[in-house]
Amino acid sequence: MTTTKSTPMSDADLEVMYLIHDAFRRDSERLARVAEKGVPEDPATHDAVLLGWHGFSRELHQHHMIEDEFLWPLMRTRLGQEPDALEVLDAMEAEHSLIDPTLAAVEEAFDDREHGPDVLAERLDAIVHLLRSHLAHEERDALPLVARALTSEEWHQISKDALRKMSLSDVAATTPYLFEGAPEDRVRLVFSELPLPLRLVHRFWWEPKYRHARRWE
Repeated sequence: MTTTKSTPMSDADLEVMYLIHDAFRRDSERLARVAEKGVPEDPATHDAVLLGWHGFSRELHQHHMIEDEFLWPLMRTRLGQEPDALEVLDAMEAEHSLIDPTLAAVEEAFDDREHGPDVLAERLDAIVHLLRSHLAHEERDALPLVARALTSEEWHQISKDALRKMSLSDVAATTPYLFEGAPEDRVRLVFSELPLPLRLVHRFWWEPKYRHARRWE
């Protein structure tokens, strides 16, 4: 009988999480600028802000869906006898439940051309505050639990399951979103984990298309 070797998670395994978080922080800075200056009346710039917002909102929804469906349930099976750890997982899910309606409120303000500008800054400030607090909390308390509780094989299986859950258009939007402005060493490490066909189509199609679209400004 053969046994499957279990490899402890390494810092490199979690690089994708920090890459995702850094992308959200990057866009939270952009949202803060929009809150400060308002959405420009120039139609082309207005559309650029909306394109950036919709990309950010889509990626955040998708990331939280993957955590709620794949990561946190598995963590609960591993840490079910540790009340303190379960409190952290409860907090992660509770923070997701606060962020979702805040995203919806911003979307509503963007859609309402008449009254939306009056409340947009306040709603953008709310999502920026919630998101930054959540990311810091997750990195401080949840990711160390992930590294302790899961094996490298389980972590990579979650990544594969999440990738299968995504449509091709989702993947096409996600990889250039995450890699924008990221450190080259982190990009290379995460990029190397992608299947070769996805790496090729990202390099020659998805990334150039993303780069040439006008976003935020």
